[in-house]
Parts: sequence; structure tokens; C-alpha cells
Amino acid sequence: MSRGWTRWWAALTAGLLAAGAVAAAPKTAGYEIGREPAWVQPMSANGLDAGLPAAPLQVLLVDEQTRLPAGRGPSERYRHVVRLVRDGSGLEPASQISIDFDPSYERLTLHRLEVRRGSTRINKLDARRVRLLERETGLEQQRLDGRRTASIVLDDVRVGDRIEFAYTLVGDNPVFDGRFVQVGWTRHGLGPTGLFRYRLLVPAQRSIQHRAGAAEVADGGRSADGLKITEFRRRAVPKFVEDPYAPAESWLGDMLQLSEFADWGEVARWAETLFEPALRPSAEVTAQAEALRGAGRDAQLLALLDFVQTQVRYFGTEIGASSHRPAAAAQTLAQRYGDCKDKVALLGALARAAGVRATPVLVSNSMRRDVVGMLPSPLAFDHVVAELQPEGRSLLVDPTRSMQTGPLDERIARGLGWGLPARADATALVELPGHAGQLQAEGQDVLRFGSLAKPAAFESVQTFYGDIAEALRAQRAARGADEFERDLRADHLRQYPGLTADGALEMADVPGRNAVRLVQRYTLAPPWRFPEQRVFVADYGLPLLMSVLRLPDGSDRARGLRLANPGRYRQSVEFHFDEPTFGRTSSSRAEESAAAFRLQLRAEMSPQAQRLEAELEMLHDRVAAADFAAYRERLPRVFARLSGVVQVPAVTPAQAETMRQRYSALDADVRSGRLRIVTEMQREALGRRVLLDTVLGGDRLAPALRAQTLTERAMLLDHLGEVDAARADLQASLALDPESAATHTAAAVNALIRGAYDEVEQQAGEALRRAPSDMEALLTRARGAYLRGDGDAARAGFEAALKDRSVRDEGYAPIWLYLAVRRTGGDGGAALRQVAPAGQRAWPHPVARWLAGEASFDDALAATRDSGRADPGRECELQFFAGQKALLDGDRAAARRHFRRSVDTGVTEFIEYGMSRLELQRLDGAR
Repeated sequence: MSRGWTRWWAALTAGLLAAGAVAAAPKTAGYEIGREPAWVQPMSANGLDAGLPAAPLQVLLVDEQTRLPAGRGPSERYRHVVRLVRDGSGLEPASQISIDFDPSYERLTLHRLEVRRGSTRINKLDARRVRLLERETGLEQQRLDGRRTASIVLDDVRVGDRIEFAYTLVGDNPVFDGRFVQVGWTRHGLGPTGLFRYRLLVPAQRSIQHRAGAAEVADGGRSADGLKITEFRRRAVPKFVEDPYAPAESWLGDMLQLSEFADWGEVARWAETLFEPALRPSAEVTAQAEALRGAGRDAQLLALLDFVQTQVRYFGTEIGASSHRPAAAAQTLAQRYGDCKDKVALLGALARAAGVRATPVLVSNSMRRDVVGMLPSPLAFDHVVAELQPEGRSLLVDPTRSMQTGPLDERIARGLGWGLPARADATALVELPGHAGQLQAEGQDVLRFGSLAKPAAFESVQTFYGDIAEALRAQRAARGADEFERDLRADHLRQYPGLTADGALEMADVPGRNAVRLVQRYTLAPPWRFPEQRVFVADYGLPLLMSVLRLPDGSDRARGLRLANPGRYRQSVEFHFDEPTFGRTSSSRAEESAAAFRLQLRAEMSPQAQRLEAELEMLHDRVAAADFAAYRERLPRVFARLSGVVQVPAVTPAQAETMRQRYSALDADVRSGRLRIVTEMQREALGRRVLLDTVLGGDRLAPALRAQTLTERAMLLDHLGEVDAARADLQASLALDPESAATHTAAAVNALIRGAYDEVEQQAGEALRRAPSDMEALLTRARGAYLRGDGDAARAGFEAALKDRSVRDEGYAPIWLYLAVRRTGGDGGAALRQVAPAGQRAWPHPVARWLAGEASFDDALAATRDSGRADPGRECELQFFAGQKALLDGDRAAARRHFRRSVDTGVTEFIEYGMSRLELQRLDGAR
């Protein structure tokens, strides 16, 4: 991008943000101190803080006045600023004053610099305070502009002070040939502004157009010497806040544009007078064009463009008129450097020497298509490109783009919106090539699984085209390979946390295209989850497309939002498996559309693969502020389309067939009565056991998932009464994952129904050490303490658990507390009544009411029936608690009857069944 053409924009932004002074050696010349011009109309800042929002620094007044002469003489531009410090954080910016000017054509006069403290005026205007700095802020962008900064840093500034300063600049850039042009801002970057005023005094014979944005325009009459006065005012202006995501058009309301150019045709003729002399091919330029002659016209033009892009380095000397006037093509060729205007002139001269028409085209990299909102003025533009016209074709190219590759047709400069040909017959802005319909980027992620239990090979291939390809080349050159690679990998690492890089990122140009291809290879740790041990699940996403749509943040916006370049973006993700995995082949399509984009998706499944591909077409480059909320609300639905889970059956098709045979055999056993099933839970447990046996017998489980599945099967085995087999599974699970709190809790329950009470204590303790809020572990430890005869420990455990409201409401812990208190010799009924929820009728509260003496045993027994039907689970629980009460009452015979009845229910999945069975064994052993 040209730096000379961007000076107006950079200067305005610098004025808004008012950066502090940069240290440099002071100079004594370049400015003077003098009186304010007599033509200036004074403006007071008194009362301008009324209604301003609170801020550390308020800008009470920005008063700018410009006087134009009748002839070709210099303009005078007066500026008066008043700042008010409201808070300590405003002291530093308030005390720093910077005034930029070009000494080659501008003269600076300082008029006053005061600090007003209450009713006291303190004069701070002292030549010894002024440092004249040659800042050359453009050097990092390879630009030398010769501008200077008068920098003043005030001492002894306090909260409550007003800082007031005024100065005048006299002189105009001669490149505009005496025409007046200016673009200013009515909003300030240091704080809210009480009043912005711009007063323009113009002779009758001169006509100045204006666009005032949000400012009010008023006819100010005539001055004493007959000049026409126009005033632009804007009151209570909010502070300028930089928003890098806002479209350029959103700033037009903050601009005050002034131009003496009548129309775009006059600007075009002015530009032609600048460029035409530089475009004339000299003997040296003609020789260079001949040296680069190719096999055909396009080949030669490509060679010429490539030469200027890569063999002439970018550097601009933009002092005075050189800000816009290009150097002669021969000079640029000889010195082998230049900025955008110099390079365009050289390319145009080379093309003309080769017999091809070439025209400079003024464009705006900052405003792009929003340049149509600018007044006809050279300041509407900050860049220049070249239009080559071989054999009637039009090729818009940019000779500053040193990172381009590929054929001529792929080097077209796109997305610049509107431009103005520097040609006398041009009368209006012309529309330039856009990005619509262009392929911008495509990516393919492929995951290959030899086994679900082992790491997968992951390969990502991304290809970027045009502007994005050039930006990536530039980033890698500027930042270095390591930092570039780290940033490029970020999206994939975020989407797939188990990735480990397998070699360095590969980056290469695509032959015959202005495109770059990136290849990333990884090893992916098994990504599978196994929820409820039913199906394997892994997350996937399309991060390339997500990055195109991602918002900078989720907050509301007062301004619109810039979007990614229009065009097409594609990405796919594929999962490949070495064995038949899916039982069918299928495909589906989906689409999401909005005003700004269109998303099309296609999913395909075959026996050994799944593939999702998506194409996102960005239709517009922005969303208006009024439409932003609706756009933001639409995105979650779109992101849900761009990410999801791939589901893999827990067993292979062959294993599924074996399972069907086992299910048929189970069904036959149940129907014949060889296998007794009492509850639906037992039926489900038998079916689930078949599935888990099959899964555990295969090789699809990584160690962590195998541990989870062993724990799940152990709990099923407990439910089926196979406690020793369950214990073996739990031991195997803990060997794979000794840190699983859930497995330690399951082992404690298993130990409880096996009567291994010391093991209950140990396993529950391990679970609670890892998960202190695990109520099941806490309750299991308390039950174990009770059954081994430690009533005090049991009581303490149940009392601790009952602090949790959900445990109280569930109803079982109060019953156990009753038993524990009675075992310690206390009043169990009183303890129960204190913690049992009042008025509860749902199960198991009828048991609590009976134990508290509020109902009979027959009432509790009647409550075991659910809707008139016997519920064996409820009876199993009631009979166990009745047996425990009988033991506490000293009636061993009654206890034996109740425990027997509990076991006879056959509800093996309830812990009361297992504990009743143990109590029967103990009672029978005591005979």
C-alpha cells in the first residue's frame, strides 16, 4: 500500500489518538511564537463542560478556523484547543501536546499555551519547552516523509486544571496546485468534546464543497474584508473509540470533508498531470522492457509485473509534493526502490514500451467501496494501482504486492471497491473487480484409525488463494517460521486437544496459482468418549469456516461489523476406519442461509468412513449495526452445523450379529422359565451385559474407556447378584485407572454387599479423597460402619450426609440415622423426626413414619404397592429395615423372617437384597 497517499488518514488518526512525544534531539528552527491572526474570531470554553459525560480528560473546545486567500497564496489554518483534567489518569495525556507539520511548505506559529487554575492563568509558552522532533513514524513502513513534530510536555499539571493552547499553520502542499483540500475529524480521541467548531473564510471567487457528517452547517455571513464565512459545529461529541472491526462507512459521520475540486473529472485530470510525465518510457526503461520480453503478450506483462513487484523494493521519499507526485520511471528503475505511485509509474512505462496501454487508478485501501461517500478530492485516496489493457482486456494489478505468484489473471487486485483512472477523459469513479464468487480458501482434515483404542493419524491440508495467500507469505516472512507455525496450528489444537504435532508445518506455493498450501500432520490420542457405554463419540469441527464467521466478541455494537472477504470457503473432515464400522451407506444435505452468507453441507457415510463437507459463501463484506443482533443470534445455529460428533457403534457388524444370537438365547431362557427376571432393571442389565461383554472382548477400548466399561459391567453384575465377578471387574478397572472416584465408590458398594466392611471403609475413603462431595461414597461408608457395629461412626456419617438437602429429601438417610442412633443407645425416633421431611408421603417416607411411631407396619407394607400393584423393590427395602429394627428390638426370629422376605423378592439390584442375604447368613451362622 502506498504510504504517501495514506498520510491524510494516518495524520488524522494520530491527531485523534494524540500519542505522547518521542524523545529526540531538540532543534531551534522551524517555528515561531507570535500573536493570533487578526481575522480569527475568539471562542470561549466557558460552560462547555455542561452535560459532558464524566471522563478523566474532557476536551471542552476544539476551534479550527481556516482563511483562504483570493489568489494562489497560502492558506492559514488556526487551531485552538481547551482540555480539562477531571481525574489523575487524565494528567499525562493532558500535559502532552504534539503538532505535526511539513517544514518544506508549512510554517508553524505558536500563539499561546496556558494553564488555568481557578482564576489564575499560568503562561507556559516558552521556547525552551518546545522540542522540534523529526519523528519519521513511517520508517517501519519504508516511508520517509520529512514531517516534524513540535512537542511540548508541561510540568506541574493538576486535577482541575484547564490546558489551553493555540497555533496557526500557514502553507499548502504544492502538489494540489493551489486548490484547497482538507479532511478533518469532529470527534476527539482524548475524551468527549464540548464543542467542535470549524470556521471557514473563503473569497467569493473560490468555491469549496463540503460534507459535514454529523456536524451542523451554518452561514456565518461575511468577514470585514468580504470573505464568505461558513461554520460547522458539533456539540457534546462522544470520545473517539477505535474499532478495528467497523466498516469504513461508519466513520463518515465523524469526518468534515472540504474540497475545491469540482468533481471526479477534475481530480482525474489533476492526477493525469502528475503521472503522465513519469509514465513516458526512457531508453533505459525501453531496454528493460525488451530484456523481459516473453513468448507472448501475457508472458511479457507477467515478467514486467513480477520484475517491479520483486526487484524494485518498496521505499517512499514523500517530502512535500513528492507525497503524491511519482518519480520518473527511469529514476525508479535506476534506484530500484519506490512507493506505490513510483512503482505504478515504472510498470506503466514498461508496459507502454511493450506496446500495452497502462493507466494509473487511484484507490483507497482504507475506505475501499466506501470511498463513494467521500467528496471528489485527492484525499479520498491512499493508494494507486495500474490498469493494463492488452488487446482490449482490462487487468487491474498492484505492483507493490511482492508476495504474489501465479499467472497474470490470478494477480488481479480485488476488493478495492471503486477507483478513479488518472486519465483526462475519466469523469466518475469506476467499479473495480471484487471477491464475489472467488474461491478464497479450502481445507481437508483426514483422520485415519487403525483401531479405536489407538492413536489416529491426522492430516490437515489447507489451500489459500489470492489476498489470503499473500498475507500468509508476508506473515511468515515477517514473524519467522516458529511463531507463524504456532499461530497456524492454534485452531486445530483448540478443536482437537489430543493432537501432537508430527513434524514441522509444510508450506509451499501451488504451481500455476497465486495460492499457498499448508500441510499439518499430527498424531491424535484416542478422542473417543463412551457415554453410558452405548456408542463411541468423538467431537469434530470445521475450524477454517468457523474462523471466517467468528465474532471479535459477543457484545452489542453501535457501529456495523466488517466481515471476511466475500467469496467461497470450503472445508471437509473425514474419518476413515480399517475395518467395517457402519452397517449402512447414507448421505444427506443441509443448508443455512442469511443475508450475509450461505452455508451448504453434505454428509456421507460408507461402511468404513464418514465425511462432512461444507461450503460457506460470504455474500457481503459487512453487517449493518441495525442488523447485527439478528446476525449474532443466527451464528450459534450455524456453528452447530459446523461442529458436532461422529458416532461409531460400540461393536462391529459381525459382533452385532453374534449379539443378536445371544439376545435370542436369553429371550428363550426367560420364556421357558430357566431364567427368572423379577424387575425391568434386571432385564435391562442382562441385555446390557451382553453388549459390555462383547465390547470388552474386542479391541476398540483405549485404557481409560476400558476402565470405565469394566466399572459399568461391575455395577451390572452387582445388580444381577454376581458380586464376586463384579469385584474382579472393579479390581481390573482400578488397575487401569486408580484415580477414578466413581470406581472407588462402586468398589465400596460391592464390598458392602459382600460384607467386606474394612474394604468398604478403605474404598469409600479413596473415593472421598478424590471427590469430597460424593454423597454415595459418604453414605456407603456410614452403612458399612453400621453393619460392622460401629454406631458412632455410622451416626456421624449419616449426620454429615444429611446436611445435603437432596439427601434429606431422598428419604433413606433419615431411616439409616434412626438405626445408627438406636445402635448407640439413643432415641432413634426423636432423631428421625428431626431430620425427616414433614408431610412427605412418597416412598420411602412411609417407612420413616412407621419407625417414628406415626404409622403401623401394615401401613408401611400397604405403601409398598404402587397404584394397586405389588412393587418388589419397595418390599425388599421395607423388609430389610424391618429386620434391622427387629435386631435392635432383640427379636432375632422376627429379624430372620423379615430378611428372608427381603431376599425372597429377588430384587438383586438393590443393596438391601445383598445386605439381607448377609444378615441371614450371619443369623444362621449364630445358631
